[in-house]
Amino acid sequence: MTERSFALGDRRVRVLLGHDCLDEVAQVLTALDADRFVFVTDDTVQGVVGGKLAGVVEQTAPALLLSHPPGEAYKNLATLSRFIDLALDFGVTRRSVVVAVGGGIPGNIAGLLAGLLFRGIRLVHVPTTVIAACDSVISAKQAVNTAHAKNTVGLYHPPELIVVDLGVVAVGSPRDLRSGTCETVKNALAIAPGQIPALRRLLRPRADYTAADLGEIFDLSLTVKSRLLLRDPHEKHAGLLLEYGHTVGHALELASAAPDSAARAIKHGEAVALGMAAAADVAHRLGVLGADAVDVHEELIARVGVCRCLTAGLDTETVMRHIGFDNKRGYQAHSSSHVPMVLLSALGVPLGPGQRCLTPVPRRAVRAAVHELLRRGRECGGRCSRGRGAHA
Repeated sequence: MTERSFALGDRRVRVLLGHDCLDEVAQVLTALDADRFVFVTDDTVQGVVGGKLAGVVEQTAPALLLSHPPGEAYKNLATLSRFIDLALDFGVTRRSVVVAVGGGIPGNIAGLLAGLLFRGIRLVHVPTTVIAACDSVISAKQAVNTAHAKNTVGLYHPPELIVVDLGVVAVGSPRDLRSGTCETVKNALAIAPGQIPALRRLLRPRADYTAADLGEIFDLSLTVKSRLLLRDPHEKHAGLLLEYGHTVGHALELASAAPDSAARAIKHGEAVALGMAAAADVAHRLGVLGADAVDVHEELIARVGVCRCLTAGLDTETVMRHIGFDNKRGYQAHSSSHVPMVLLSALGVPLGPGQRCLTPVPRRAVRAAVHELLRRGRECGGRCSRGRGAHA
């Protein structure tokens, strides 16, 4: 395994990157000298990775395996509360280590669990998806959802260590791989447009990425995020640029995941990609972003293989209702007729005033962009080649 690191303010986080290295991952965990390990995973990953790691580590120290059904519906306080009680019953102490194994959902649940137990015990991430490896684990933010919006209850708790097995990540479904690369596209569009030529070379709608490709995509993400997290570890100032596409994206994700939704659940990265398309549309409607920059958004989203047809079955008012509970509310004073959004005036150039890069946008402009996004999704109906790929 090769080693990298990044700084969350004055705290440095180790990152180990390897290929088909689960045995080495287990050795790294046992070297942490924990009295107990609590593994948090979901039912999909449990038998493939989580159970194997827990079984090996248990030869050195007691290990508890906590698992939940996959999906945003289980990233909530009920799951967290159940896991806290099970961990305490298991005898967890301040010397114990919580290990997140899986995608962003178990990663966030585990992060919040580690941050709350004894006001903070050690946390290790073993991401198994591209989006977790390239985005969610490279952060101190830990949160769960409520019925109103995503990530509304949480805290900041940095990981002690991140271990990425590219061999595990590379066997994800094409749809998971597409979803994962969307956050890297976001970083390039909003923060580091110099990475766009590399993404044009790497991205392909079939998502037939090698482990080496994914290693390069990971390094592109780490380069951008580490630069921001060094000076803004809580992502409240310049780090808000990482929220580009998330205002509409989170709303799409929640609306599609509702039990009564007529749409298929949209994955996080897919939602961010569509949210970026909406953000570019909003900025263009306001006359602050040129058509050429909008075209680059469309091009990169197409190269990833995400299509608006994923929004078929959603309605504008439901999405707008979720936007009303967006977690960026309160950073700036704004009226109820406006929505705070990260917008661009050019690729890599945020529009917002000051350090926070947020712009109050009239709700009517946001509604118009959301309506257009959903209209195009209904008209496509999955007929385009990218749409068929996006559902694979």
